[in-house]
Amino acid sequence: MLRPVCHKTDQYRAYLQALDDFGIAELLAKLSDYCEQQEQESLAVLLISQLTQSIDAELIANYLSAMALNRQDSLPRLITQKFSPSSIDLPEDFPNTAKTPRFLYGDQLRWIGSDTDWGIAIGRFYSFAPHLCCWTWCYLIWLSKDSPSAAWISTDIAWEEDLEPLEAEPML
Repeated sequence: MLRPVCHKTDQYRAYLQALDDFGIAELLAKLSDYCEQQEQESLAVLLISQLTQSIDAELIANYLSAMALNRQDSLPRLITQKFSPSSIDLPEDFPNTAKTPRFLYGDQLRWIGSDTDWGIAIGRFYSFAPHLCCWTWCYLIWLSKDSPSAAWISTDIAWEEDLEPLEAEPML
């Protein structure tokens, strides 16, 4: 990591402040538990590069929406939920604020996209969807015997946003 030569300049203090403001100082401190300084810097560069390449546009859009709704206080929780789903608790206001499920038991559904699986909704549950960064409905689908995946499974799950009604003859 390049550092200004004089440690007492305003430029150097601004540099240190930027490292702190952007969480790099904290990252380097955590990495110091695992490796030497030169390795820390190389590993930090690698981790930041990997993060940059794997940025999820949909997740960012959800964060921006939360910020626009003046819900910045929920962003740290959303980030934790996105990357650590095992730590998620059911929303305190459930079921009062949960959206009404779009599909009912017995509805014939298919995954969005015509060449995918289809079947009948036989159950649903409310869960945190990491890719949406919010809570939503997930459905248990009994696959049609003619569905492509039916050769190795009889049921599958799908998020509500990934399903659409199947407008065809009865499947089963």
